[in-house]
Amino acid sequence: MVGVTEATRGWFVSDLKSQTIYRALRERILSNEILSGTRLVLRQLANEYDTSDIPVREALRMLERDGLVEMIPYRGARVTTLTAREIEETYFIRGHLESIATGLAAERITDAELQVLDELMVRMRAAVRAQDGPGFSDLNREFHATIVGACGNEMLRELTMDIWQRHSGFQRVFRMVPERLAASQSEHEGIMDALRARDPKRAAALALWHKRSVGDTVSTLLAEEQPTVGGETA
Repeated sequence: MVGVTEATRGWFVSDLKSQTIYRALRERILSNEILSGTRLVLRQLANEYDTSDIPVREALRMLERDGLVEMIPYRGARVTTLTAREIEETYFIRGHLESIATGLAAERITDAELQVLDELMVRMRAAVRAQDGPGFSDLNREFHATIVGACGNEMLRELTMDIWQRHSGFQRVFRMVPERLAASQSEHEGIMDALRARDPKRAAALALWHKRSVGDTVSTLLAEEQPTVGGETA
């Protein structure tokens, strides 16, 4: 029994370290402290965070699931790079999926879900005033996840949120382009008006426009970073 308890405690400590390292590296990547294409050396990171290789390896796996890190055979891990084509294709898919989901949500959303969205809107407006990119990014994800969750189609929800998860690096736009916060919030206001009006066509059209607008900003950010990071960015 003692052996089992010690093993369990060891697993818990290792998992806690993995989560801590994951959050730290994720923030450093999203804030552009660690640039796209940068190699992430296991032993170096273990020394930096004063731990063994195991928690670092697990943290890198979690970052890989987020789409922030890619594992290259025989070469290890590096911060993910994206091309203009990948950005275009991703936002094309996300735009149409979220457009469908938002249109369905306009027909099916409950008063309780609208209240949740209203509360998120208040917090997002505050984040815009404070120019809090990281905070806005988290609230933005929760806002869209709530809308998609209200669409009533579980497969559509899973597809949409899976793409969100695998392309977390796009959240950098709210940190690297401060003016994007106000633009996104203005677009959110229009989407909310359509949801309150239970207008599926307008809600779907505005959601599609919103994603195209964000995609254009991400593409512009990529183009501006090309001289610095070899033409690619996370």
